[in-house]
Amino acid sequence: MKTVSLKWLYPIFIFSILILFVPAQTLLLESVKIGGVKPDIGLVLAYLIGLGWGRNRGLFWGLLLGGLQDFFSIGSVGPHCLFKGLIGFGTGLLETFFLYFSLQAHAIVVFLISLLHDLLGEILFHSANGDLIGVSYAMLGRWIYNCSIVMAILFLVLKQARLEKFLVEKGAR
Repeated sequence: MKTVSLKWLYPIFIFSILILFVPAQTLLLESVKIGGVKPDIGLVLAYLIGLGWGRNRGLFWGLLLGGLQDFFSIGSVGPHCLFKGLIGFGTGLLETFFLYFSLQAHAIVVFLISLLHDLLGEILFHSANGDLIGVSYAMLGRWIYNCSIVMAILFLVLKQARLEKFLVEKGAR
């Protein structure tokens, strides 16, 4: 059975992310808010890229996506860049270990990463001035939203991988 190389998709992916990331994060997701909460696409992409392509690309894309978020936001420049870079690098560093996680385990990891990201960001930006309880409901919504997106993408990827494995095994018989 002949395998198909998907290396040509990488430049298209790079171009798409660079052109569509900021408008998608700022404009498109404004229209799909649930309860006033929108997901953090930079975090989701940093996690998935680190998982799929390893620590170097995870670090690079995490820094790039976080830098874009910092550049186009009103807040400080640097925290998103640092957080997303660490997420991509950490996920890529544990790539071989994470690949064997079930979808439920990925959900827990993304939930914890999102929790840590939001709490550290809130402490850095607002110095934990006592209003953390009011913000926590929005954080909880974002954690659930981020987990849902990652789970949907991983489900589709794993479903495709299982189908390809089945076809290869069937072709070998």
